[in-house]
Amino acid sequence: LLLGVNQTIMMALSMAVIASVIGAGGLGDRVYQALASVDVGQALAAGIPIVLLAVVLDRVTGAAGERLGAGEAEDTSPLRGWRGWSVAAAVTLVFALASRFADRLEWPTSWVVQIAEPVNTAKDWMVDHLYTGVPVVGGTADWAAHFTTYVLDPLRDGLQGLPWWSVLLIVAALAWVIGTWQTALTAVLAMAGIGVLGVWNASLDTLSQVLAGVAVTLVLGFAIGVAASRSKRLESLLRPVLDVFQTMPQFVYLIPVVALFGVGRAPAVAAAVVYALPAVIRITTQGLRQVSPAAMESAESLGATGWQRLRQVQLPLARPALLLALNQGVVLVLAVVVIGGLVGGGGLGYDVLAGLARGDLATGLVGGVAIVCLGLMLDRVTQPTERRAKKGA
Repeated sequence: LLLGVNQTIMMALSMAVIASVIGAGGLGDRVYQALASVDVGQALAAGIPIVLLAVVLDRVTGAAGERLGAGEAEDTSPLRGWRGWSVAAAVTLVFALASRFADRLEWPTSWVVQIAEPVNTAKDWMVDHLYTGVPVVGGTADWAAHFTTYVLDPLRDGLQGLPWWSVLLIVAALAWVIGTWQTALTAVLAMAGIGVLGVWNASLDTLSQVLAGVAVTLVLGFAIGVAASRSKRLESLLRPVLDVFQTMPQFVYLIPVVALFGVGRAPAVAAAVVYALPAVIRITTQGLRQVSPAAMESAESLGATGWQRLRQVQLPLARPALLLALNQGVVLVLAVVVIGGLVGGGGLGYDVLAGLARGDLATGLVGGVAIVCLGLMLDRVTQPTERRAKKGA
């Protein structure tokens, strides 16, 4: 439940920033303007406060959940419960009134730290030294070009080269294996709906980017999640880093990847990987940590090595959590790949953004519905139904 609250906070903040495209204002508007001018410093100056807001909300809800879980019997502090809330409310009221009467409502300008200029200086140095011409390894622009040429292009061309009916059969088979016939039917109807809307090729282009991004995300996410589950120190070190990366608006990711990789589909996939990675790491870590200690002790008493316990005990017992991590990785990668239309990602994202820019409701709505259908299909082929999970092979 607490993980659900945490994910809700992160996604709500991200959506509030995306809403700046339609005039929502606030910090999101500053991020959107920075994207238009590729101003990394300005974007970071607006993105960090959003991260801090999310961290505050995350820590408050986390502490409240831990206190509720501990129970009132273990809570002996005199400032717990209604007494603590009363004292906090009184102190807040006193400070609010004092600030009002002293005319100190605005944050002092002398306390403001300007980070835009040094961040842009660092970005310029990275672009000058890492974009291209790096000995042996090449530059980030070369990496993006190779990833596009050897991964994205073959994957897109392969999907678009398949007959439409074979794509539906593949989707049906995958959904049937992981779910039920109802799951397969829903996935096939969602995919067929894309064809009916007339955006088949654009959807397969987006799907190729999602598949490539999910593959990279899972490799990194599972590896880091396994390491974090085996080391509490590493998990503690990762927590603030994951908070920052997960709460940073998607727009902010697009700006540095454009500066480092140029425009195209590769930067969109890179931004999607960075955005989806924290959720995959967190869910993987939590799932492995929640494996029954008795099962782990039994395996250890039988002489199993650490690798054997991980491969034969933890991973099988944490299968539901790992599948949830896969599902969330797919959904989050899809969300950012679509926004990647702002930086030349193409596919359905371009249709939505083109419709938004021109005020063309039909084009934007068709692209949006196709994204929903694509997301529904991906959800059905990556998240097993409860009944099939209970049969459990």
